[in-house]
Amino acid sequence: MKKRVGVMLFVMILGLFITLAPVAAQGGAEKDQLTIGVVIPYQIGWFAGFHQGFSTVAEAENVKIIWQFHEYRPDEETKAIQNLISMGVDAINVTSATPESAEYSCRLANEAGIPIQVTESGVAPGAGKPFADIDFNWYETYQQIAKELRAAETGDLDVLLIQGFLGSPPVMQGIKGFEDAIKTLPGMKLAAPPQDGQYATEPSLNITKGMVQGGLDFNVAIGSCQEITEGIIQGLKEENVDLDDVVIVSVNGGPQDVVNLQDGEIDYVVSQPVGLHGMICAQNLINKMTGRTFQTKTYSPIVWTTRDNWKTELIPWEVDASWIPLVQDFVKTGKYNASLRP
Repeated sequence: MKKRVGVMLFVMILGLFITLAPVAAQGGAEKDQLTIGVVIPYQIGWFAGFHQGFSTVAEAENVKIIWQFHEYRPDEETKAIQNLISMGVDAINVTSATPESAEYSCRLANEAGIPIQVTESGVAPGAGKPFADIDFNWYETYQQIAKELRAAETGDLDVLLIQGFLGSPPVMQGIKGFEDAIKTLPGMKLAAPPQDGQYATEPSLNITKGMVQGGLDFNVAIGSCQEITEGIIQGLKEENVDLDDVVIVSVNGGPQDVVNLQDGEIDYVVSQPVGLHGMICAQNLINKMTGRTFQTKTYSPIVWTTRDNWKTELIPWEVDASWIPLVQDFVKTGKYNASLRP
């Protein structure tokens, strides 16, 4: 009898073990899942594209993301980094408000022993260091804009440059690149100091109208994002300026730019594929955390496009998993291989 009870007890224990084993395995898988904290200014416009690209790779890699936002305020950035550290994330990706806040964010992460990657930030000198810096080459981008414009357009070029938030890293680097380039190019100058369009349509529209009403003489207008460019276009229209009299350049290539290209209201667009950029940032950080090849410093690709070639050359903002092979190759090599484009 005792033997029979012992056998029955053994069977019951074995059955319970079999039942709980998948649960235990699942709990272990969850524990082993990477958790990455991502800090960006907000989730609209450009950063909506970044969010989508980053999320696409994270989902494919089964990585959990915790998002934090700072509205381009250094104090809010610091709070976001501190929140992520207290949550115990495995790694951090931050697009900082300023180079100084980037350095401080890196310092906090370094002290906590958490790998941190900066994107579109620049890092001021200091103790805080990222393991990787993934960006667009804003200096070279605006150098290229000046050179492409000078090569494509005849006559004197008087440029109205409406930027994003003055003082933010990409803006500072872009202005410096443009100003350095036009010093070497004949018949090309800024018609006014670079303006702060706040990456938004309404302030850029008001700036454009104010410049026209004030009698500023310009025949080129450059918007540093699709929202700014839309403000330029609408401002010129409201002031009854013929768009054929102003060469319009947009530094973005987002959905709004595509509409304006289709309507023939933009002459040139610098295609900055923020969705692809987000994918590159995610893949690089995940590769670092999983022992694969990663870049410590690289620039995401840009493409200069015109009314004639944008349909084939512009890289769309919206991306999906079909872009992952191109992204993986880029993270391995640091180079954009257009032949892998889906």
